[in-house]
Amino acid sequence: MKRKIVIFFAVLTLCCTIFCFCASADTKGQAFVLDRANVISSADEANIEKQAVRVAEKTGFNIVVLTADDIGTPKTDAHTVEFADDTYEELCGINTDGILFLINCDTKYDYISTSGSCINYFSDARIDAVFDAIWDDLVGGNYAKAASGFVSRVEYYYNAGKANHQQEIAGMEVDLHDLGGMMFVPIFIAIFVGTGIFAAKSAQYKMQKPGTRNYILNNSLVFDVKTDTFVGNVVNRIYTPRSSSSGSHHSSGGSHRSSTHHSHSGGRHGGGGRHR
Repeated sequence: MKRKIVIFFAVLTLCCTIFCFCASADTKGQAFVLDRANVISSADEANIEKQAVRVAEKTGFNIVVLTADDIGTPKTDAHTVEFADDTYEELCGINTDGILFLINCDTKYDYISTSGSCINYFSDARIDAVFDAIWDDLVGGNYAKAASGFVSRVEYYYNAGKANHQQEIAGMEVDLHDLGGMMFVPIFIAIFVGTGIFAAKSAQYKMQKPGTRNYILNNSLVFDVKTDTFVGNVVNRIYTPRSSSSGSHHSSGGSHRSSTHHSHSGGRHGGGGRHR
């Protein structure tokens, strides 16, 4: 009976593990090229979409290229961020792995929004580098080439690997920010399974109260008192000045990190923008 209980909990653990893996197994990304501002020719749009589909299938990222000539009101940078985040979530869902590139023909504040594991791949510095790579085309109005260059940089940084503060648990990429919530379920399962195994095993053994009678031989303990008399002591102190350069080093902490925020729906996003 006890062996059956142990086997039951082992099978339960295996089933839970398989379920977790199956829930995260679908990593196929989607590609969207939406030229709502009508600034990209049909032929170029088809080529960009073909490129984006290939990169999405390779990376598992959702890749969105969006042009817009009306982002709504107010015409502010903050609203541009909201517009990009909300559009991504409408197309791809909340907290999914993906990236959106907004070519903003309305206020000329172009923006890149990241979600899920893409937050870890695209740090603030890498987003700046993406804009650097396509900036001349954006300013010159060659939006098709800028969009194609963006998709190429997505593939490039995927090949380069994650940029910042990421961890991997059971094959799933997670951020330390979300680590506590994601660890709750496996910790609960581990406690549940461990308690069951302990209960099954502990019944096999008769616990005895600890005592000293069985471990101490008669007349085997000898107590003695020893004292030391100190007649003096000498203390040497050496002053070592702090290096004056220790406080002068400044690290650009944001270069390998991703600034994050939350959308109206509660989704977590990274990203960055630039004015033309």
